[in-house]
Amino acid sequence: MATVGLKVAICILVLTCGSLRGQLPEPCEKGLVDFNGGRVAESQSSLWDCVESGHGNETHTLYLAQTYRGLKNYATGLTRTNAALKQRPNNVDLLYLASYLRYRRNETKEAMALASKAYRIAPDDWRIHQIFALNYISFSMLEEAKLSLLQALRLKPDNAELHYQLARLYFTQGSFVNSINSSKKALEIFPDYLEAHHNLALSYEGNGDVDLAIRSFQRAVDLNRKYNRQDELPLIDFAVYQRMGGMPEAALSLLEEALRINPQSSKANYEVGELLRDMKRYKEAKRYLEVAYELDPCNTRAIYGLAMVSRILGDTPRAFALLKRFKEVDAQTKDPSNAGKKCNAPQ
Repeated sequence: MATVGLKVAICILVLTCGSLRGQLPEPCEKGLVDFNGGRVAESQSSLWDCVESGHGNETHTLYLAQTYRGLKNYATGLTRTNAALKQRPNNVDLLYLASYLRYRRNETKEAMALASKAYRIAPDDWRIHQIFALNYISFSMLEEAKLSLLQALRLKPDNAELHYQLARLYFTQGSFVNSINSSKKALEIFPDYLEAHHNLALSYEGNGDVDLAIRSFQRAVDLNRKYNRQDELPLIDFAVYQRMGGMPEAALSLLEEALRINPQSSKANYEVGELLRDMKRYKEAKRYLEVAYELDPCNTRAIYGLAMVSRILGDTPRAFALLKRFKEVDAQTKDPSNAGKKCNAPQ
């Protein structure tokens, strides 16, 4: 009975199995069990064995792709996928995986080319419409992205990921009520969907629902810890919300946890610096803002914050130089001809 219950739980998670037809090959079943249990690295290894054996299906490839979002080892994944494609160049699952990994590496031209090839082979594969949507979002073609997501949902209405991505698109457009509703649909299908809780929190924040925002932020952070997801973003966003709500110590604790996960996060270092500046701990603030600026020389907020702290600490020449840099980067960022380009590095 426990085994059947576990298989049912996996079916609910992966959304695509429909029925318990027979025993899956061991790597395929183990990959889904490990993913469901939060063992992402183990899941990735097993799912690759499953896919390469030829026994994998749409579900296994989908969740193999999702392991890379958590582990962020895109380069090794792409190397392995390209090797598999040499053996099976028209395999839609592998084309989808390669396109997804290219998208995650911001290689949108290559991602779209792979997705287009897959579409010519399987035009009713919902995953291909999803990839089109993700790349359209990268190009800021939001209406085209919405149409692609809605088409994917018509083909796969019980997919939590699609509802979440539609929620993110609505959030980007400032349509917070629609974003909330789509997030809830994702969570009805997959209650432990960390990113959906995170987006729900941001949407409640945008809609002015303070208590619901805090509850959703906390749920996202709890899931991050429970599954050892190593994702600093829910912690950073919750910290910013706590800071805005007059809870500096709670915010600092969250940001310290974020930096333990990713010390190289420019955003986390910047937010710690700004929080310490609020707390009048200027020397400490300067240290974190310097790191944020070094990690991302195009971060205008870090540049401006560092200029303000330098001025407070009496380093007027440094403050003046940083304000000049801030104006240069801000102008580059606002210039429409520079859309999608990085700012010039400081001399």
